[in-house]
Amino acid sequence: MRSIIACAIVLLVVSCGGYNEGVVLKAEHAYLVFKGDTTAVTVSVDGGTAFALDAETQRYQIKPGKHEVKIYRNGNLVLTKTVILDNQITMEIEIP
Repeated sequence: MRSIIACAIVLLVVSCGGYNEGVVLKAEHAYLVFKGDTTAVTVSVDGGTAFALDAETQRYQIKPGKHEVKIYRNGNLVLTKTVILDNQITMEIEIP
């Protein structure tokens, strides 16, 4: 009788707790950071609408993957760059 009670208690204790394992996936974002002289600069990503750089857009959120970045100063193209970004990666682009 004691062995049955002991087995029941052991099974109860063993089955109460368990090891939980999980995988945390971060949101799929990458970033472009623009450095250098940003006066009168606009940027176009993948042929989209060009936007002016200011304090808020100097760090631009983008989806991971391959992108073509074009940088214009006073309407003239000064830099074309193709970038390949992985998830949670930040790439700096130096503006001449």
